[in-house]
Amino acid sequence: MCIAIPMKVVSVSDNFSAVCDSGEKTETVNTELTGLATPGEWLLVFQGASQRRMTEDEALKMRTALVALSDVMSGTATQSQLDDAFADITAHTGELPDFLKAQVKVNKQ
Repeated sequence: MCIAIPMKVVSVSDNFSAVCDSGEKTETVNTELTGLATPGEWLLVFQGASQRRMTEDEALKMRTALVALSDVMSGTATQSQLDDAFADITAHTGELPDFLKAQVKVNKQ
């Protein structure tokens, strides 16, 4: 499975790369798409290249969700872990987004 991973910038190598940490490994990341990186900031990284900058809150939530998915795949996830990792989904009321509400209204007419 190929997905982007949140990584924290550890150090800046040059104008086009930075050393980043995923929590599991450290690697040099190409930062040409996102520009000069700053140690301590978070980047969303896919196949060795930064795709966009992230807030720390967003990065940590994504990291928690990715760990939970890994545990699901290995069969070790607990319900409590899943509830914590996907609280934004499990707490959702199931309401349609506005653009779909409008489409339903049009279809009823």
